[in-house]
Amino acid sequence: YRIKFNETYAEMNKGTNEWKTVLGAVFFFLGVTGLILIWQKHFMYGPIPHTFSEEWVAMQTKRMLDMRMNPVEGISAQWDYEKNEWKK
Repeated sequence: YRIKFNETYAEMNKGTNEWKTVLGAVFFFLGVTGLILIWQKHFMYGPIPHTFSEEWVAMQTKRMLDMRMNPVEGISAQWDYEKNEWKK
């Protein structure tokens, strides 16, 4: 039998361990990508701008309401100027 055929049916249908190599390569490249992102965040990006602080956003919102910006469907349409609070 071995002279004519190289493998038996059991040897032919046996699974390979190639999936372990592929999964290892995927995890390796995910790890390298994660390290690159951490490096970029630490060394390339500056501090968060002051315009993201809550005080700045509150002042900006108040100014937009004082200017009655976009009164039809925008932020001014959601504000009740008589009660000085957001509409419900």
